[in-house]
Amino acid sequence: MQAGISGQLAHELNDGIMAALISNIGGTIFTGLFLLNPEVRRKCKKLFQDVVSGKFAKWQLLGGVAGAIYIATASSTVSIIGTGLFTVVLVASQNMSGIVVDRFGLSSGSRKKITPKRSIAAVIGIAAVLLSVTDFQGKILWIPIVAVVMAGVAVTVQFALNGRVTKAANSQVSAFINFPMSMITVCITLFVMNLFGKTWNTWPNQWWLYTAGFLGAVVVFLAAATIRTLGVLLFGLASVAGQLITSIALDVILPNANINVGWALISGAGLMLLAVYLASDLR
Repeated sequence: MQAGISGQLAHELNDGIMAALISNIGGTIFTGLFLLNPEVRRKCKKLFQDVVSGKFAKWQLLGGVAGAIYIATASSTVSIIGTGLFTVVLVASQNMSGIVVDRFGLSSGSRKKITPKRSIAAVIGIAAVLLSVTDFQGKILWIPIVAVVMAGVAVTVQFALNGRVTKAANSQVSAFINFPMSMITVCITLFVMNLFGKTWNTWPNQWWLYTAGFLGAVVVFLAAATIRTLGVLLFGLASVAGQLITSIALDVILPNANINVGWALISGAGLMLLAVYLASDLR
């Protein structure tokens, strides 16, 4: 929903970066409410002290920069290649990079070996999404696809770094730091674009086009809270399973021109759930 709304706003504004800024503003406002909790403020102060003293590396706070790459790419490409193909490429990229991140424990959780079962889970996850959009109708544009591949890697890095912040503080602090960092990155990009004479269309009147940031805040918060326990690969597979299941309901209620709700989509959702089971290494 976040990617779709941001893509529609980008279409209205004729610019994905400005749509990304709106999303980040919403996320910053939402996560800023966490500071009303004294415990969150205390942990923020403690993290700041650790950063100043060198106990916590500054680069581990840059998850929001990777998040900016994702939302800017989503806003810019969804309206071009469609939500279905966007999801296919994003998941493929996340699955493969997620295995590497988990292998080296970059999320500061326990290292997870690249077992045959986890490798099969990643392949099934990719196949599930490919099967789900078998009925995609449209010409494949390679430049947007390469951009989405990079966005998938960025999302994986974002979740991993946010997991490190969660370990040092908590998930609320991690989510709060993520959005201002992302917003600063997007603002710098917009400033440079403005220097080169970039212009934007007038702001649309539909209120729901400005809600992507709140949805993104929910995703980042849940990711920060669970990523160290689940691992990047399992979290990615589980979240995509949720996307597939939700998309079935949404496509029935609001038919999408690019995806037909049929056995392909339903079977893809089932395959993804199987991939989640395999990736969890349940015995």
